[in-house]
Amino acid sequence: MCGAYEPSDVSGIEYDELKDGDVIGDIEPEEFAKPVPYNFQFNHKDNFGTLQHREESKNENGVVRGSYGYRDALGMYRHVSYVADADGFHAVLRTNEPGIGNKNSADVAVVAQSPSVYSQASSQDSTNSDNDDYR
Repeated sequence: MCGAYEPSDVSGIEYDELKDGDVIGDIEPEEFAKPVPYNFQFNHKDNFGTLQHREESKNENGVVRGSYGYRDALGMYRHVSYVADADGFHAVLRTNEPGIGNKNSADVAVVAQSPSVYSQASSQDSTNSDNDDYR
């Protein structure tokens, strides 16, 4: 036996008569520390021409905003922007991946485009994703 557990005697009490102290005892409300803001980002381009990126930040209210994605050498891309706040997690997916339609799911909005042919003239030899046209 790992510890002494003593159940409270609530078997003879009607539900409407229960008080918090009958079920959970005298527990003080827990105080949570204020959220600590942060931010980070990275961009990576591999030897095959695929660019991956990710960035995220959290403010002093605990709201998290970010995005991540990739673009390959053939022009296929996926970019997800998201917000996590008191109302939940919400995301927007932008992609030209085959088989993905403009069908929203839960709190995710999907913006699908037809796959396009990659053109060398439209590519940029840069690891800075701020220059990409899919953001």
